Amino acid sequence: MAAALPSRADATCFALCAGPALWLAASSMAGGLGPNPLDRLLHVSGRAALWLLLVTLAVSPLRRASVQLARLVHARTGKRLADWNWLIRLRRMLGLFSFFYALLHMLLYATLDAGLSWSAVAGDLAERPFIALGWLGLLLLAPLAATSTNSAMRALGPWWRRLHLLAYAAALLGLAHFALQAKATQAGPWPETAALVLLLGGRLRAWWAGERQPAVEAQRPARAPGGTAT
Repeated sequence: MAAALPSRADATCFALCAGPALWLAASSMAGGLGPNPLDRLLHVSGRAALWLLLVTLAVSPLRRASVQLARLVHARTGKRLADWNWLIRLRRMLGLFSFFYALLHMLLYATLDAGLSWSAVAGDLAERPFIALGWLGLLLLAPLAATSTNSAMRALGPWWRRLHLLAYAAALLGLAHFALQAKATQAGPWPETAALVLLLGGRLRAWWAGERQPAVEAQRPARAPGGTAT
């Protein structure tokens, strides 16, 4: 039963993360993207990338809060709450989906908007600064996705945590990209901005309190030939 919850959590998380892509694909085939399909494709893919990145950054604070709640409940009632390590395992999936949508967003722009013309891309970079910010955010996410494996975590050691702090910079760039390209008739990214301010505030508070090590996914113990953990 203990393994069932993480398994269901993984499957639910995957389905929710894949939802925007499946909706875009189905709507595109059914012609249901509205009068400006390209704008719809870009908007949904870009916003999905930003929100998934913010949810990824929220995992460590949620995990920290769950530990504090478990300690409080145990101190008052003597009952132990489940240790939600599965939250940390979900962070990897969330981060990879965020990179997937950011990459999809840029591929849609490069193919359908710029027509795979590097001269058109260069012109847009010079004339529309928000596109440059978007490319820079994608470049920051690329090494994070590439080093999301257990082997990369072991190889990089403490540098892995420092490298993955770039996720906050990528989120800031994503917000700036969104805000600068929003039309006058569109609402700005105020919910995303509020979420990032809260996350940064929580990060600074934890750092000030001495909690400088973010939660990491627990490694499964190796098993000896006889089947026992070593």
